Amino acid sequence: MSETRRVLGSLGSEMNVGGEDSLRRRVGPELTPLDRHARRMHEQQQQVWRGLTRERVAAFLRMFLMCFVETENGLPLNPITYKMLKKALVKQIIPWIHFRLVYTMEERWWPITLAQFREVNGYLADHLPRIQKEDQWDAIRYFYEEVVRQRDELKRLEEMEREAMKAVRRCLNS
Repeated sequence: MSETRRVLGSLGSEMNVGGEDSLRRRVGPELTPLDRHARRMHEQQQQVWRGLTRERVAAFLRMFLMCFVETENGLPLNPITYKMLKKALVKQIIPWIHFRLVYTMEERWWPITLAQFREVNGYLADHLPRIQKEDQWDAIRYFYEEVVRQRDELKRLEEMEREAMKAVRRCLNS
């Protein structure tokens, strides 16, 4: 079996690179998206017990949503796993997000993106309203609602400015 050669995708190439026994091996069970995500997190060392960063929090939120929301992820999780994920969300992730809120319109300074917030907030509103009503999440929700409101206000003002400029140009041209 060769260490440096790669399989080209055909059975002949598989047998040539891996040896004759490579075709007799059975393929393991198909990995669910959750399994693939968990392996990717482990490979990138994005576990929650390490120091939290924006990337690790994003990976945890993705895994959290995959576990609870997406039905394609196979068998239901053990109740202890559900409890651990909820506890990590409430005790570690939400306080981390709340502590790092920066009241600015620049998205690079936010602890999570607006899309991640919308996903998590929608899930919490539907399935975990007690967690959504807590003070820390309420402050996070208020921040992102204000951001959306200010963006809409800014778009409206820019549109009014464009209309005013068009009116000025029309007046100057006539």
